[in-house]
Amino acid sequence: MPYTQFMTYQSIFRPGLFAGQTIIVTGGGTGLGRATAHELASLGAHVVLAARKLENLQKVQDEIVAAGGSATAVICNIRQEESVVALFDQVLAERGAV
Repeated sequence: MPYTQFMTYQSIFRPGLFAGQTIIVTGGGTGLGRATAHELASLGAHVVLAARKLENLQKVQDEIVAAGGSATAVICNIRQEESVVALFDQVLAERGAV
């Protein structure tokens, strides 16, 4: 019998741990950023997905919303200071805090 039949996913964090909080996830459109965004959203956070490619961000945003979470997609190049400042300005204007 394959071991995967005995494995189930459970978060090590308590449900609702990040309820009411806004968290920015850079690189949120793919890989570890995507996985982190999904986990944070499942724990109640509003996740701001930030990366350079809007199409990837929108896909992850749609996945999170479809799963009952809350997310916003924002284009940001973290290598450019003005892009990071614009990201925080937008998030603070829309969400009030990070």
